[in-house]
Amino acid sequence: MKPRVHLFVVAALAALLAGCGSPGSQASSEGPPRLHFDYDRSAPLAYADHGRINKRSFPIAVHDVSFRSNGRTIEGYLLVPAGSGRRPAVVFVHGSGGDRNELLGQAAELAARNVLALTITAPSHSVVSSPSTLGGLLAQARSLTVNDVVAVRRALDVLQTLPTVDSKRIGYVGWSAGARLGAIVAAAEPRIKALVLVSAGADPLSQFVSHAPPGTKGRVRTVLGSVDPLRYIARARSGSLLLEDGRRDEVVPRAALLNAVHAAPLGTAVKWYDAPHALTAQAYRDAFAWLATKLPIDR
Repeated sequence: MKPRVHLFVVAALAALLAGCGSPGSQASSEGPPRLHFDYDRSAPLAYADHGRINKRSFPIAVHDVSFRSNGRTIEGYLLVPAGSGRRPAVVFVHGSGGDRNELLGQAAELAARNVLALTITAPSHSVVSSPSTLGGLLAQARSLTVNDVVAVRRALDVLQTLPTVDSKRIGYVGWSAGARLGAIVAAAEPRIKALVLVSAGADPLSQFVSHAPPGTKGRVRTVLGSVDPLRYIARARSGSLLLEDGRRDEVVPRAALLNAVHAAPLGTAVKWYDAPHALTAQAYRDAFAWLATKLPIDR
């Protein structure tokens, strides 16, 4: 798992905000709107299982799957343990620049504990360029977040169609950008009972607003505030989160990691490791042990 962080649009936006003279609205005294990340639940999922991709001698079956979300095809790997009966399920989301392969090893480890796992490639994975205007960047930052959150929600729709999934025991594991996404998912998706956010960090909204050119601060606050992970993580259910961070994170600054820790609700479990951004195998073992107490997992 290569260390990456979801900074593509954020970096471009920060660079543009460092400029001057962009036209825009004046600051508003009202707080930013909070999105509900709604989607058309009646739209066809078009779920497809393209077949098993690993040898049948392995106890964990890995299936190449896909489904539709907001007009896009989302690719994933569904890992199914041997045996029958309803069991917990966990969605895995990769870091920036990654895809459904990035956390496949971790998903397999969890599947070996009798948990169905689904790794997905987030829609933001396909973004290769950014707009050159403030308005374009703000719109892109918002749309990328909305599309990624909705993709996770549609992944849950898929899981609920599977007869071997207990819809009351669904979890989430996200690393880096996937963890940042999970901070929003924690507030937007009540069907997820437990979330593990690995190396989750974010700069405060005020930092972006303070760098905005005159006349644009209100627009920056409104748009970025509507997808601010620190704002949403505070609305997560108490006891539903585990945050795991590295003391030697070379990608996400410690201050950004602490922002997420401090914004999380009371009852959030926090573990620190003497590790870099990618953390360690022990961190994931600890995460899976924690999930076993929250879902819980049948052996």
